[in-house]
Amino acid sequence: MATTLQVSPRTAAIPVHAAWGAVAGLVGGVGFGIWMSVSKPMMDTAMIKMVAGLLGSDSAFAGWLIHLGISLSAGIVFGALLGQWATRMMPAIILGLAYGVVWWVVGALWIMPANMGMPVFEWNDVTSSSFGGHLVFGLLLGAAYSSVAAAMGKEKRAG
Repeated sequence: MATTLQVSPRTAAIPVHAAWGAVAGLVGGVGFGIWMSVSKPMMDTAMIKMVAGLLGSDSAFAGWLIHLGISLSAGIVFGALLGQWATRMMPAIILGLAYGVVWWVVGALWIMPANMGMPVFEWNDVTSSSFGGHLVFGLLLGAAYSSVAAAMGKEKRAG
């Protein structure tokens, strides 16, 4: 006796939303990466090199690789968790900005300073600059996600 697995359309769409989120995460990550490459809030050190410090490096290239990996992962999670509500531009931007703030709290205020032996949940020049960068990430993530969803939706209707 064979059984048939029934999956709701909402659940079936999660991998699609995750894929769209991956693209959007990279778009947001590039914008944020540029921010971190020019922002030097501490001892004339670019923030992207501080990211490299998470794995014991001081290379900007390593910082970019680590940062884009995190951005890709964050975008996938955004798409999987919030994608169904982020297909229109304004809701996507609002969700993206809120998501960027969440990542700022988790990443910049907690994980990164804890891994680097610095005080956690402290407001300083680094975390304030990082806050702006996370807002850029969230804005671009949301806008890119909505744009990808719109483009893919149009393509599906045309076909």
